[in-house]
Amino acid sequence: MPFPSKAVRRAEAPAPAKTRRYLLFEAGGFRCGLDVRVLREVTDAPGTPPAASGPRPFLGSIPVQGGTLPTVDLVALFEGAETGRAVRRVLIVEAEGRKLGLLVERTLEIADLSEASFRAMPAMASRLMPGTVRAVAWQEGGPVFLLEGESLGPLLQTAAGDL
Repeated sequence: MPFPSKAVRRAEAPAPAKTRRYLLFEAGGFRCGLDVRVLREVTDAPGTPPAASGPRPFLGSIPVQGGTLPTVDLVALFEGAETGRAVRRVLIVEAEGRKLGLLVERTLEIADLSEASFRAMPAMASRLMPGTVRAVAWQEGGPVFLLEGESLGPLLQTAAGDL
């Protein structure tokens, strides 16, 4: 008679969910996440607004380490207009070999988000440039709009004047 343990199959443990690490921040009243693989630095925003006016009021530049850094004001971009919200932090990112400053209201925390919670962002679901938000994740019952290296391409091109 065979030993009983040989006849019983062990239940396989489910594979652990893959996660990605994001810096969570607020911009235009929305909770967003930036893939930390493209984040180079977080600094305080200078006291002056990045751009005065014009057809693209969300574009500008700020002084950084003796030079200037092109910036995109995500607060204005997410709200779609000039706002009274204070920009307090600059997320300096690098993608496609170029650096860009993303102006945000505040940083929240570093979070490991489960890829199982990611949902594609329909192109027409946002007034943002198509592809800017890579996906939407759910954390603590609310959406987190995710930006990654690939999704920064339209912002980099716009800030560089390529579009």
